[in-house]
Amino acid sequence: MNGLGRILASETNVSDLLAYFTEEDPSPWAELVGTSPSRVIREGRASTTKRADLLLVDEAGSTVGAVEVKLGHHLSQEQSDWYTTTFDADVTLLLASLDPVDERVELPDTRWSAILLPDLVGRWVGSSVQEVAVLASAVTSVLAEWSVLITAVSTGVEGRPAEPLATITDPFLGRVLTRALKPAVHEAGAGSVYTGVTSGGGNPLLQGWRAFPDSPEGHDAIAEVRWQPERGIMDLRFGVDVTSNGRAEREAAWRLATERDSIIRADSFAAHLREVDPSRADLLVSPVRSGRPSAKGDWWDIVERGVARGDASHYNPGFHRDGDTRFEASVRVDTTRATGPDVVALLDDALTYLTAQI
Repeated sequence: MNGLGRILASETNVSDLLAYFTEEDPSPWAELVGTSPSRVIREGRASTTKRADLLLVDEAGSTVGAVEVKLGHHLSQEQSDWYTTTFDADVTLLLASLDPVDERVELPDTRWSAILLPDLVGRWVGSSVQEVAVLASAVTSVLAEWSVLITAVSTGVEGRPAEPLATITDPFLGRVLTRALKPAVHEAGAGSVYTGVTSGGGNPLLQGWRAFPDSPEGHDAIAEVRWQPERGIMDLRFGVDVTSNGRAEREAAWRLATERDSIIRADSFAAHLREVDPSRADLLVSPVRSGRPSAKGDWWDIVERGVARGDASHYNPGFHRDGDTRFEASVRVDTTRATGPDVVALLDDALTYLTAQI
């Protein structure tokens, strides 16, 4: 990623640039909000706990447009509700995003309209203000390249099949891609989905949960991918997760895992995939063994008291773990062939495999 790309890899910086363009030449907004604003306010409505990225204000001081900028995150219902209750019905609400938005799925309210960020910034390329036109041209070029790349890997472009994950080598764009896949993981049947980064490494993380049948709330199957784009490494993890913490929850998580000891294995999952989704079974990197570390110590000690500093050198449950209530197996995914839709399908395959057992 070049220097300009590093600057643009921040929603704050992109919003600041849009504010600058508007200050110098507000005319491109006329087609979008019905008028050229007389001024722009960054992070408007500062008296509340939430703020719009850009507020467009007319000469009379009335807000005519409110803009939310997204480089990869998706508009939540809570965030949408804030906009629709804060701004009058005649105020245009605009979502400017890097990846294409399926308005039927991803816009919580009909008041919203969506525009791709490169298309929005590109409206200043023809500005009569020379400095704005030059900068807008450079920014548009970077955003358009990113937008096409994310779309190519997540869905495919112009009817072509999706590109492999290895097409993306920058961690920032990897995070954008996992966020772009979030709605598809939801649609595939995950009860909840989270996108973020791994602790410490800052690598893209995409996680999905599905409840086990006849289990208490929060006792779920989990499937996740942990991705290092610059190294071309993606690991698929799957297993059990209990979201609360305490003595009872530690025991519940441990029982869920040990009851499924023969299931939470990479080789067992690979064998299952060869039967139900053989084309994606080939995306798992061989040799596929258990996908779990060797057990060490008596994990019931941890169940009784919880994990403490230094325990990792003396205890291992025989699973990959996060804390003491999540236990998983792991298998490597071939990023030179797997695509965004493959990631969505593998997460769904893993959740279905886990919740159909026992």
